[in-house]
Amino acid sequence: MRNRSLKRAKQEREYSKLRDKFLQDYPVCMFPKCQSEEVTLHHAKGRIGNLLTDVSTFRSLCFEHHQYIELNPDIAKEWGLSESRLSK
Repeated sequence: MRNRSLKRAKQEREYSKLRDKFLQDYPVCMFPKCQSEEVTLHHAKGRIGNLLTDVSTFRSLCFEHHQYIELNPDIAKEWGLSESRLSK
């Protein structure tokens, strides 16, 4: 029995490649005035469906600022680090 669909598994393999390339291209935290190079990937619109591999919604953030924008969505949207899932 599979835990995920073949389609999702393929999407996750594609995501891994896109994530690695994005973090290589943007190795510094995108939070204003942060210079950390210890970054992870943030999905500005979430990871549902095709958003998982939508590079236009990728943001590189250090752990501290990733947590901060998750807890402060209004500020994150104001600074362009998060977007409404309803916006196009």
